Amino acid sequence: MEQDFKKAELTRPLRSMTSLFADDPHEGTYCCLGCRQEIGRTYFPFKKQWGLKRACPCIIAEKEKEEKEAERRYRRGQMERVFSRSIMNDRLKEASFNNFITRTGTESVLSAALEFVKGYETRQTGLLLYGPPGNGKSHLAAAIHHELNRQGFVCLFLDFPQLVEMAKGTFKNSSKISVTDIVSGAVSCDLLTLDELGAGSITEFEYKEVLFPILNGRQGKITNFTSNLDLERLEMWLLRDKAGNIVDVEGRLFDRILGNTDIYENTATSKRREDAIKRMSGG
Repeated sequence: MEQDFKKAELTRPLRSMTSLFADDPHEGTYCCLGCRQEIGRTYFPFKKQWGLKRACPCIIAEKEKEEKEAERRYRRGQMERVFSRSIMNDRLKEASFNNFITRTGTESVLSAALEFVKGYETRQTGLLLYGPPGNGKSHLAAAIHHELNRQGFVCLFLDFPQLVEMAKGTFKNSSKISVTDIVSGAVSCDLLTLDELGAGSITEFEYKEVLFPILNGRQGKITNFTSNLDLERLEMWLLRDKAGNIVDVEGRLFDRILGNTDIYENTATSKRREDAIKRMSGG
C-alpha cells in the first residue's frame, strides 16, 4: 500500500506558485507542471486582493473525477443495501476472460465480450447472448461484469429467476425492502446484467411491476442479457404469461431489448454435459 501511495505521488501533477496575495500582479502566477499551463491572477476589488483567474485543466479534471467517484460510491452503497444478498452463484463469482475455455461456437461471443469491455465508455448498446444451456453465455456476461466493476463502474448482475423471487419476498412483513427499491437499484447502476432471461414463465406481476419498469427506466443506459431461448421463443415468452394471457402488449418490451442490444448466438454445445460424459466414461 505504501508503494502504491508513493507511486501515486510521483505521477500526481505538480503545481507551483508564489504568494497568491502579493501586491505585484505578476507575482503569484500559477503554473501547473502537469499540463504545463500558466494561470495568471486577477484583482478582486471587493476582497481587495489578488486571486487566480481560473483553475487549470488538471484541477478541473481531478475535481470532476472526485465528484464522479463520490457519486458512484453513493449509488453503489444504495444498490448494496437493496441487493445485500448476492444474486450470483459461486461459479460465476470466479468467472473471468482468463478462465473462459474457448470452444467451437464461442468465438464470436467471446470477441464481442472483449470488445464490449474495451469500448464500454463509448458504447450505445448492450449485448444479448443466446444459445443452448451450459455453453458459456453467463460466464462471459459475468466476466464483463467483474472487469467493469473492477474499473470502478457500478455494475449489477441479476439472475432473473432469483430476481423474481426477491421481488415476491418483498410482500413478507419481515422484508426491509420494497419492489420500488429493487427497481430503483437496477435502474441506477451503470451496467445491468440480466442473466437467464426466459427461464420459467413470466406473470403479469413480474412483467408490470419488475421487468418492464427496470428496462423502461434504463433506456439510454447499457443492459446485457443472456437467454437459453432463441429470439422467436424469447418474444413468445415475453408476450404471454403461463396462463396464455398477453402481458407484453404490442411486444413493447421485446422491441426495447432488440433496439438496445447487439445480438450474438453462442452455438457451442453444453460444456457441463461434455464434462459429465467424460466423467461417466472415466475420462
